[in-house]
Amino acid sequence: MEAADNISAVPTTLITGFFGVGKTTTLRSLIERKPEDEKWAILVNEFGEVGIDGALLENLSGDGVQIREIVGGCLCCTANVPMRVAVTEILRRTRPDRLLIEPTGIGHPAGLIDELRSDGLADAIDLRAVICLVDPRLIHDARIQEAAVFRDQVAIADVLIAGKADLAGEDDIARFREWARNLFPPKSHIAVAAEGNIDYRFLDLAPGRYAVGAEGGHRHNPAETEVQRRSSGSHQFERIQSAGDEYHGCGWVFGPDFIFDQGAIADCLGPPGLPGIEAAGAALRAKGVFRVGGDWILLNRTGAECTVGDIAYRRDSRIEVIVPNGVTADWDRLERALLECLKS
Repeated sequence: MEAADNISAVPTTLITGFFGVGKTTTLRSLIERKPEDEKWAILVNEFGEVGIDGALLENLSGDGVQIREIVGGCLCCTANVPMRVAVTEILRRTRPDRLLIEPTGIGHPAGLIDELRSDGLADAIDLRAVICLVDPRLIHDARIQEAAVFRDQVAIADVLIAGKADLAGEDDIARFREWARNLFPPKSHIAVAAEGNIDYRFLDLAPGRYAVGAEGGHRHNPAETEVQRRSSGSHQFERIQSAGDEYHGCGWVFGPDFIFDQGAIADCLGPPGLPGIEAAGAALRAKGVFRVGGDWILLNRTGAECTVGDIAYRRDSRIEVIVPNGVTADWDRLERALLECLKS
C-alpha cells in the first residue's frame, strides 16, 4: 500500500450492528482497557452530516488513541474512495498497533470487507473476526428482521453478541441464544455483554475457519465427527463428516479462492435429486453459501424445495447435507459434482 509506507498486517476489527445496539459504548469500553504501550486507531462512520459518535469518544482521544470520524456517507459502499483514503491516512499518521472500525448502523458491511481485502489495503491490515452487536429485546421484531442491512450484518459476523444485556430480561437472552445457535453459517462465538463490556480477546480472533456444525450450528452432540483435509489442484479445502441423533451428514468448507458457477451449483444441489444421494428428495437439508464471482449466494434446500438468494457473508464457501440414517450417501460422488461446478 503505497500511501501507508512500510505498514503491514495491522490487526483490524469491524464492530457492526444496527442503530442503538451499543457499538460506541463498546468502543469506549475497549479503549478504556487498551494496553498502555499500544497505539490504537479508531475509524467511526456516521451516515448523517452531524457527527455524534465521534463527539462521544472525543475525551478518549490522545494517550495512544487516534479517532477519525467520517460523516455524511457510508463506509460500506463498494469502491468507496473516502474509506480507502481514511484508512490510508489514519494508518500512515498513527502507525497503530490496532485499528478498530465502526461502520454506520445502516451500512451493509460486505462492501467494506471486500474493499479492505482489495489490492492496496489487504497487505496493510490483518482483518480479524467481524463482531456484530444486536439488541436481544428486538431480534424478533418484524421490522428489524425485514431490514436487509440487519440480515447482512448478522450473516457476515464471526462473533455475535447480545449487547445491552443489562436492559434485557432472562427470556430475551434465552431467545437470543436459541436464535443465534440456529443461524447459518454458524458463528464462531455467541456471547452476551452488558454496558459494552465484551470479551477483549475477541479482538484477536482470526476470521472463523471452523467445522460445519460448530457452536451455533443446528445439530447437537454429534456422536462422531471426521475432518479431512483435501485438495483440488493447488487449493485446499475441508470435508467434515458427522453422524448422530438419527441422522448423518457431510459438509465442505472452501476458501474464498474457490469461485463457483451459480447456474451449475443451483442445478447440482436443486431438485430433483442430489448427486450421490440414494433417492430424490431424501436429503433432509442441503444448505450452503457460495462465492460466485464478485457476489455470494445462499442456497437452501429442504426436501424438494430449493431457494437461492444473495447473502452478505464473505468468509468462505461452505455446504452441508444431512440425511436420515439408513439413506445411502456417496459423499465422494457429491464432492466430485461440487468441484465440477467451479469456474474454470
